[in-house]
Amino acid sequence: MRIPRKVFWGALAVVTIPALLGLRAGLRALPFFSVRRIELVGARYLTAAEVVAALGVKDRASIFDDTDPWAERVRALPGVLEARIGRRLPGTLRVTVREADPVALTQRGNRLVLIGETGQVLPFNPTRPAMDLPLATADSAVAGVLTLIRESDPGLYARIQRAWRGERGGVVMDLDPGRLLLRTSAGPDEVEAVSLVADVLARQGRTWKELDARFLPRIVVRGGVSPT
Repeated sequence: MRIPRKVFWGALAVVTIPALLGLRAGLRALPFFSVRRIELVGARYLTAAEVVAALGVKDRASIFDDTDPWAERVRALPGVLEARIGRRLPGTLRVTVREADPVALTQRGNRLVLIGETGQVLPFNPTRPAMDLPLATADSAVAGVLTLIRESDPGLYARIQRAWRGERGGVVMDLDPGRLLLRTSAGPDEVEAVSLVADVLARQGRTWKELDARFLPRIVVRGGVSPT
């Protein structure tokens, strides 16, 4: 009697799944597959010791143990956005993390701390690695504008020294040649426009004290000296 194909594959699945589960349980019991090494990938600010401590891998743990609880513990670390755990035979766990990206430094008491894209304070050591970031207030609007400029014009972002919420509205930034003002809701087009104006003024040999881009399509140039 010929067995219908659907019945055959269904029966095979019923047989195979328990067999695989039994095989995995057997492999977990073998000392050969004990966790002996942990690789950390993607971390720039977290140390391997911090991640290993968060994992909480027991001495007799196997790489065939359920990795979800380990990954959840790493995701719970402040500043970690994503964590995945893979296996490499015979005894290595590969932990891949994605950390929040700092956009500025801010003063907290007598020390400097890092802030992220929404203005949240990040728990990372600002000296590991050495950070060349602007000094800013821990404000979501300020951090948002800095993130926008970093993504739209990295060259302009690199020239920003300080940033804060202005009394006249918008975000104020000190650059090496002068002061820049943008709306808190600024977009890439506004960053491109103000950067273009700054480049034109530089080519003309004109200095400026303030570029106010809060009233686009007009950009107000204040102060400065024209070439003689």
